[in-house]
Amino acid sequence: MFIAYSLIIILAFSIFGLLIMNNYKDMRIKNVRVRLFQTANIVADTYKANMEDIVSAKFMVKSYGQQSDSRILIIDIDGNVLIDNHNTFVGQTLDNHEIREGLGGRSSSSIYTMNGEEVLHISVPITKTDGLETRIIGAVLISSSMSSLNQDIGELRDGMFKIAISALIVSLALAAILANRITEPLRILSHGVARLSSGDLGFSIEKGGEDEIGQLIQSFNDMSHKLHSIEHNRKVFINSISHELRTPLTSIRALIDSLLIDDSPPSVYREYMKDIYGETERMEGLVHYLTTSIKLEDIVLDLKTHDINEILQDAIDFMNPYAKKMGVEIQFAGTGPSMVECDRSRIKEVLFNLIDNSIKYRDARETNSYVLVESKALEDHILIDIEDNGLGIDKDDIPNIFEGGFRVLDRTILKTNGVKGYGIGLAIVKNILDKHNWAISVESSLGLGSRFTITIPI
Repeated sequence: MFIAYSLIIILAFSIFGLLIMNNYKDMRIKNVRVRLFQTANIVADTYKANMEDIVSAKFMVKSYGQQSDSRILIIDIDGNVLIDNHNTFVGQTLDNHEIREGLGGRSSSSIYTMNGEEVLHISVPITKTDGLETRIIGAVLISSSMSSLNQDIGELRDGMFKIAISALIVSLALAAILANRITEPLRILSHGVARLSSGDLGFSIEKGGEDEIGQLIQSFNDMSHKLHSIEHNRKVFINSISHELRTPLTSIRALIDSLLIDDSPPSVYREYMKDIYGETERMEGLVHYLTTSIKLEDIVLDLKTHDINEILQDAIDFMNPYAKKMGVEIQFAGTGPSMVECDRSRIKEVLFNLIDNSIKYRDARETNSYVLVESKALEDHILIDIEDNGLGIDKDDIPNIFEGGFRVLDRTILKTNGVKGYGIGLAIVKNILDKHNWAISVESSLGLGSRFTITIPI
């Protein structure tokens, strides 16, 4: 790329220099032509006034020839040379394009190459007026060497070439520095992409500035950290699933071994089979959660208008038997009908998860465990609060609870409480609400319970 830019700069300098030189040469030649035409016309007028005094005419031609550094010829109507300031062609008959044009009454000029040297020829007619008649009596031919002009142009070309080379070197140096400054962060970014591709998730690049490249590097760092977080959660999730699967499988294997070894009565067999059935149900639930978590991003909503309070009541009615079994009272407080556009089954799944968590994470030390579900219709949104007086969540853990694979049980609550979970329920809740463009927030403290708030724009 740098070579291409260098060639473009060189080509641009070359074309620019060529145009300048051609324009300068054309301008100089034009000036010489104008000057020589003026001299030729003066010589023609002076000759007419001194035709009878040939000595004065020759002196005049010689004088003008020296002033203009040119060769001046006076030619009669037949093409014979009458006066030559160099006294070489006197008495000879000459014929060329300029002489014919001049004797024809037209001024003319051309540049010829003679003996490897450019020569400018111009001619003007010499006219004489007798009464009303104007006749051509001869022509003035001036020949001027262009060697001096070409030498000046050559010196200018050499000077411009030196300037151009110097400017080119400076330009290439600056271009190299600028290209390095531009490409260096891109090379660093490319190295970071290679590191990321090789599995080094979380690799960061030092940010160099606030320009577009700096913003690109910041985006790369954010992506790298996000991928690292996702990979970490995936590993935690897999470890959690592996652990949860291993426990029922171990139990089932131990029960089967016991049945194979002992010659137990049918009542014992029935008891063991019930235990095995319970463990398989546990595994089935785990597989269901696992399948649901894999399909989190594939949820397609069936949006229709529903009364959110009716959905809340259905969810509470469904969860009530389980709540009573666990010694938890579910209370509901809602206003009149509040119509919203949603996927009814998905929102019920959200409510099941939240109410189930409130029941599951009850505080056994409380004599009156409760879950309060409240719906409030405001001016531009509806609030749904699900509040409990359960175990609560540590403030440091709240930012992570909606990430798949994160389990509060693995953090501040002892597993000996007998609460089972797979760390994906709230991730499902967040995903479904995000697809509805609804928001969810949580307030909680350890030992004081939790309150989840769903905000529905209307």
